[in-house]
Amino acid sequence: MEKRKYLCLNDIPLFSRIDKTSFTPICYATKKQHMKKGEYLFKQGEPEDGVYFIKEGSLKFVRITENGEEVIIQIVGAGEVIGETALFREGAFSPVSAIALEEANVCSIDSKSFEKIIIGNPEIALQIIKNLSTCLYDTWEKITELNTQTIQEKVISFLILLSQEQGEPCTEGTLIKIPLTQQEIASAVGASRVMVSQALQELIKSNYICRKRKHYIVKKQCIY
Repeated sequence: MEKRKYLCLNDIPLFSRIDKTSFTPICYATKKQHMKKGEYLFKQGEPEDGVYFIKEGSLKFVRITENGEEVIIQIVGAGEVIGETALFREGAFSPVSAIALEEANVCSIDSKSFEKIIIGNPEIALQIIKNLSTCLYDTWEKITELNTQTIQEKVISFLILLSQEQGEPCTEGTLIKIPLTQQEIASAVGASRVMVSQALQELIKSNYICRKRKHYIVKKQCIY
């Protein structure tokens, strides 16, 4: 597995612009965990009790519907945060499961430890609130865009996003390092596997993407 290094939790958007000296207590309270492919970080319905930072690897958010259907809500990778809203919601339960798509290293800090830190450091709390507001706005922007797109547009937007977050340059363009099935893409964009299969075929014919074994490549002309 190719490794991407991050110095500290201070590198992520949630904790950005916090003075490194003030940030020291958060680093000391952080725990580290190594995950194998297919392992659960947490499961749907379990109590939310902390925030997680993905140092290396990638995970998928999966929700099981009342009909027993598995829906992929999101795929997250190195440098991203999971569960930040749990820091401010007491007694909440996770609406999704988080499953490793590959080997991953994750850092975490539990809610009680974090609460003690921000009570003693109000300047940290203020900056985190500002950062959360920015993250929330970005999320709503993405939701609005997805609701107005065709299936083909949703698929290519999803693949471009993954290529930016989980991609590496190659001759044809950007290779998405995470192996994806058509069903996983369908779950992520909220469409049937058949419709996604047709969209992928059209995108390949249009020379926007190609496939190398289990990995998709977003062509240069599609990104630029």
